[in-house]
Amino acid sequence: MKGAAFLAGVMSIGVLFAQDVPPGVLLLSRVKNHFKDELPRLENISCLETLERAQQQPKGRMQALDTVRLEVLFDGDKELFASPGGRKFSAEHPVSYVGSGMIGDSIFAMYMKDILLSEPVSNTYKGEEEAGGRLLARYDYRLPLMWSGQSIHLPEGSGRVGLHGSYWVDPKTYEVILLKLVADDIPPTLPITEMTTSIAFGRTRLGDGRVLMLPESAETHMTRFTGEIGNNRIEFTHCQAFGAEAKLRFDAPDAAGQTPRFGVSSIDDTLRALPAGLTVAVKLRTQISGEMAVGALIDGVIAGDVSAKHKLMIRAGAPVRGRIRRLEHYADPFPYFVVALEFTEVEVDGIRYRFYADPLDVEPIPGVEPWLRTQEKQETTEFFDRARMTYQSRENVFLYDLPGVVSFFFKATKLDLPRGFRTVWKTRALKP
Repeated sequence: MKGAAFLAGVMSIGVLFAQDVPPGVLLLSRVKNHFKDELPRLENISCLETLERAQQQPKGRMQALDTVRLEVLFDGDKELFASPGGRKFSAEHPVSYVGSGMIGDSIFAMYMKDILLSEPVSNTYKGEEEAGGRLLARYDYRLPLMWSGQSIHLPEGSGRVGLHGSYWVDPKTYEVILLKLVADDIPPTLPITEMTTSIAFGRTRLGDGRVLMLPESAETHMTRFTGEIGNNRIEFTHCQAFGAEAKLRFDAPDAAGQTPRFGVSSIDDTLRALPAGLTVAVKLRTQISGEMAVGALIDGVIAGDVSAKHKLMIRAGAPVRGRIRRLEHYADPFPYFVVALEFTEVEVDGIRYRFYADPLDVEPIPGVEPWLRTQEKQETTEFFDRARMTYQSRENVFLYDLPGVVSFFFKATKLDLPRGFRTVWKTRALKP
């Protein structure tokens, strides 16, 4: 009886303690612990990073600057960079060889590491908000300059900055879904007045079966003293695990006293490159419905023999693997889905190749639309109380295509992509 009474007393104290905890404190603790457990799993994971860079001159219009593609790898402590498809990663920041414009970094994992695992960060629970069709918990944070490890790199120079902003977490999985950052305490060595970054994360299933929360897309906006504005749109695709073979400390000088510029960090697991210029048709083997989760594995097959210069390159029926990259359901102005399928590899005679290709065509089955046409709007204007003219306007919404990713709309109240759904692709070279 005494033991039972003691246990009941402990349980009562626990209930009272839980009731006294401010809202969001317990959830934040679980989010931090979850990220701490996940962080070691991000080591030696690389993704292909595609940057669409744009610039706007003072009093001018935003214009496309260029497209930069890099392989980015997180080694658990810092980000390393290589050319697309390259096996040698460097700690040298890519802004040193890309030239003009801005290049963002720390997006892969370092922002989250500093914000969630640094003691000096202040976090404030702001309640729950609906985003992307689900209810997320929002936190505001501030990372003071003296404790921040975040730097901004420009051709004109680099400098360390403080951060503040918000992040949204799934209260069921304890995963961060969206992160927004604003740079503050900007040093005079950086000729900028503002820099903001938004990062969206998604569940990514790797070839070895692991499911990790990795960045999917990001956008960085920067304003200079001159009034020039830079904008980066960043997408991450073709994420893969590297098997560690050799590691090099980039901060340690060699025998000649020089810090090495490049070194082998890790070697990939047999993923090879396909020749560029192949036209490839893929048929789904996985039926896709609106109840499936983003990150779910999907399978397909090559629909017909693929040849180049009278040589058979890929035999019909070769397996293609990928995942659901995006699946969103909207009801306004009419019911529709946003769907993105990412194919990452094709297997030919037991050898895995990276599926690096541009989408050319999508089978026009009922519901599938390459763009979304909104409802027409009518506006009537009167002239001198006599003539009356009616204008009709429409808005077409397009989706952003990426190598290995096909995106489209599906206009219906229910999503059903059948087995055999066909897409057509053209392979491209990894290196420009």
